[in-house]
Amino acid sequence: MKNIKATLAVLAAFLALPLVVFAYFGSWGEVLSDPQTPFLPYFVLRSLLRMLIAYFFVVVFGLVYGITAGLYRTARLFMLPLLDILQSIPVLGYLPMAILLFTGALPGELGYEIASIFLIFSGMAWAVTFSILGAVRAIPNDLREASNAFGFRGWKYVRHVVFPAIFPAFITGSILAWGGGWYFLVAAEMLSYGSSVHVLPGIGSFLGSAVFTYGNLPSAFLGLTVFVAVVFAINSFVWKPLSEYAKYFNVQTQLSEETKPPNFSEFGPVRHLIYFTDALEKKYGDSLDAFVARAQKGMGRVARFLEHVPYRRRHFSHPRIFQFSLYSMLFIVTMVVLAYLVASAINSLPLKSLLNSVATHPEVAQLPIFALYSSARIFAAYLIALSWTLVAGIAVARSKRLSEIFMPVFDIGQSTPALALFPFIVILVISTLGGGELSVEVASILLLLTGTQWYLFFNIVGAVKSIPGNVLEASRAFDLRCMQFYTTVVLPAIIPGVLLGSIQAWGGAWNALIVSEYINYGGNVYSVPGLGSFLNHATLAASPDPWVITLAVASMSIIVLAMNYFVWRPLFNYAERFKFENV
Repeated sequence: MKNIKATLAVLAAFLALPLVVFAYFGSWGEVLSDPQTPFLPYFVLRSLLRMLIAYFFVVVFGLVYGITAGLYRTARLFMLPLLDILQSIPVLGYLPMAILLFTGALPGELGYEIASIFLIFSGMAWAVTFSILGAVRAIPNDLREASNAFGFRGWKYVRHVVFPAIFPAFITGSILAWGGGWYFLVAAEMLSYGSSVHVLPGIGSFLGSAVFTYGNLPSAFLGLTVFVAVVFAINSFVWKPLSEYAKYFNVQTQLSEETKPPNFSEFGPVRHLIYFTDALEKKYGDSLDAFVARAQKGMGRVARFLEHVPYRRRHFSHPRIFQFSLYSMLFIVTMVVLAYLVASAINSLPLKSLLNSVATHPEVAQLPIFALYSSARIFAAYLIALSWTLVAGIAVARSKRLSEIFMPVFDIGQSTPALALFPFIVILVISTLGGGELSVEVASILLLLTGTQWYLFFNIVGAVKSIPGNVLEASRAFDLRCMQFYTTVVLPAIIPGVLLGSIQAWGGAWNALIVSEYINYGGNVYSVPGLGSFLNHATLAASPDPWVITLAVASMSIIVLAMNYFVWRPLFNYAERFKFENV
């Protein structure tokens, strides 16, 4: 009750802040001149509905895809490369496909609504799916062997072993997913392509219209304050309690201080959801097991592979050339399909020759140089992010007091859309450094940080919280303190989390390039050379060329895939030796 009162007090302070600021500066006239202001509560509800619908499909997709790829090596051989490719495509790259599939097939406003939900889905899905896949792969071998010995195979293994084991990673991935959805909400509710813009009612479009259409900073400040209050409320009443509850699902074989039964009164309103889910599981769990068993038996040999659970984690044994060829084939097919969908969306079918497009657009030859510029900015942002998140993540995860103070702040930070930060970052940087190229570079890196640092931070926090309680008790028994404790226990334990966060951070950074290298504010365009600004120019051209857009997207995807294949994946395989076994 105390925490709820404190949260409500903070929310009241958030909502009172713009009232005080507008009264002090006399800005009420500008706020009320915005025709959207009276509809702000309705806009919040519309955005929340889109986010919830997108998250529902994210959960279904993430569970099915992540568990299947995590359990079965043959399926993972094809599913993991495809997931890498889809994650490497920026949100803007999915926009033409959304326009074609939904606005053309569904009547009127419904098509745009579904397109918006699809774009939010594309910003949320990968964090959940990768988190689940990694958690399934991290299930200890002795637990797999015990499950087989006791007859937990197929659906029973998934329900009784996999679901509980992946719950902490699922919650961490969901927090990141909602942050990703909020981050691109402005772009998802202001569907712009070529010279046309379709605006859907929502808090994201309210912010975008206040900044880009009306240039009304007080109205943008009001929208940002309401947005922050909504994110803070969701994080405080939903994700924070679920994150605390998730630690009771950490895989370990001995009781410890960290595995005491949870005090549900500490979880606030979300405890009712926990009670409801637990009641459903107790009432219908056995019936569900029996139903699935009958369904599998009826499917015969088709479902026989579901009954098998690998005894140990197994890595790919195929030659590297085979894996590279598979990646290349899937990549080429995906890009050709993307080019066709882009062409269909702008009514330029049949597709022109690729060589003809390259010949008529000589700027395509500069894509490798633009890729180097963008890679250098992302690397700089990544180093800055890693330097502070490593320290802050460990400190916050290890201290309940620091967690209570800073986690809500970081939750809000990771969820704030980059487009909403445009005017404030531009004003701050340009007023400090002037309007030269250096100031735009600094603003670009700051905006890249907003799309990079939170993946690292929350994965580090999740990794620290997942350290088994008996390992912590053993470290106390051996009197490991201060630096010795962190170097021998904490740092090795979080290496998989740091690498998973790094993979997601680099993918998020390439997404953030779209909004960080091309800044349109106050009638002025601030841009720096790079793939993000190139893709913006190509998409916003009067006559967009499908192949030019596809080549820009492909350039981004190739770099992301190359990093994943040659850097992150070998490091991730190496990091598996730091996973806890038999604890």
